[in-house]
Amino acid sequence: MSWNALIDRFAKEAPVATMVRGLMANILSAAQLDAIFHDQAKRQGENELLFSTVVDLLSLVVTKAKRSLHAAYQTHREELGVSVKALYDKISGVELPVTQELVRRTARRMREVLVAVDPHRPSSLAGYEVRILDGSHLAATEHRIKETRQVRGAPLPGHALVVLDPRWRLVVDIIPCADGHAQERSLLPELVETLAPGQLWIADRNFCTVMWLHEVALNQAFFNQREHAGMPVEGRGPRRRVGRTPTGVLYEQPAVIPDGYGRELPVRRIILVLDQPTESGDPEIVLLSNLPAEVSAAEIATLYRERWTIEAVFGELTLSLRGEINTLGYPEAALLSYAVALVTYNLLSVVAVTLRVAHKKEKNVPEISFYYLADEVTGIWRGMDIAVPAENWNRRFARREPRELAADLLTMARHAQLRRYRKHSRGPKKTPPKRHGRSPHVSTARLLEKRQR
Repeated sequence: MSWNALIDRFAKEAPVATMVRGLMANILSAAQLDAIFHDQAKRQGENELLFSTVVDLLSLVVTKAKRSLHAAYQTHREELGVSVKALYDKISGVELPVTQELVRRTARRMREVLVAVDPHRPSSLAGYEVRILDGSHLAATEHRIKETRQVRGAPLPGHALVVLDPRWRLVVDIIPCADGHAQERSLLPELVETLAPGQLWIADRNFCTVMWLHEVALNQAFFNQREHAGMPVEGRGPRRRVGRTPTGVLYEQPAVIPDGYGRELPVRRIILVLDQPTESGDPEIVLLSNLPAEVSAAEIATLYRERWTIEAVFGELTLSLRGEINTLGYPEAALLSYAVALVTYNLLSVVAVTLRVAHKKEKNVPEISFYYLADEVTGIWRGMDIAVPAENWNRRFARREPRELAADLLTMARHAQLRRYRKHSRGPKKTPPKRHGRSPHVSTARLLEKRQR
């Protein structure tokens, strides 16, 4: 049996795992990854352990194909030809611009593939490139670094601003920060460089600053953000009722935001008076936006609700992938592994979109579960590596152009039985009953016997 025939057999029996493997051979090829390192690295050199090899090993851990980085190293020890210390030194020294460019460049490539898969996919708001912004703080790591062993507090390896394109469900950018105590909004100046005309930025009140909103408007972009209590917003007229949503009554008020230097930014102040207060007890939600009048207040309120899609991304990193590796204590290593997790999420997102497009003519196409997609990848990965050497995956997929790769993915997706990847939403949580008894242990068998009696 030829290598192509063997890959085709995997595509029929495990289409999702094969799609991910083909995407990685193309978008995460050694040539692409090492080019990112070559372009962005300033201090760290290109030695015998290549950046592409590091990303490959971290991918095994992120997808849960390997339990730890050390386990991944053990599997590929002979071909790596370096000590485990050299591996950890390499990962701990990867500079943050390299980590950032890894997410940016691979996301651009994946977007090209998705445009070929689904060219008519609508935006959240026609005519705008929507971006959702949020911060992600990495969980504390183990006390493995010498300087942390005598410290009672949990070592924080850093955090990042994460930017999501909700149209394609792709994380398109991150701003990594090694200081776990730094404020998220302190990273906004770095994000200003990415602003472009026609963008629409949606974010929570934590990112509602005078500097950010003025910069967005100066770059001919737009914002839809929740108002921060400390914002110097000045009303320019009474608020008037403009409608109702399923959760409350909508009001709108013209206002300006002064920058302290004599300039004022005109904004629309959208007030949603809630029927029921939020979990934190807020009776209303106030949004600030510079969107034109043809975008109604109801549309602005609905768009803001999309902000929760980025929370779903963070949830998938925890549930479906190993988004944070707590044994990697050095900030550069922890942030690199987190970036690899985001890239892996993007790969699964490409697969999910492709599955929906390939089966769009079927009735009742289910919502795709990232958990079951990742589960297939984890279960099949080792077998694919053994059965088909890496060079044959590369020979089949590495040189494919986005349109060609999209055609390959759609062909493989048609073999999938979507019920295997159906998302099962749980019902409402039940209030747990009060527990009784003083004994620290009970016999389950005796309790069940009592029930039967």
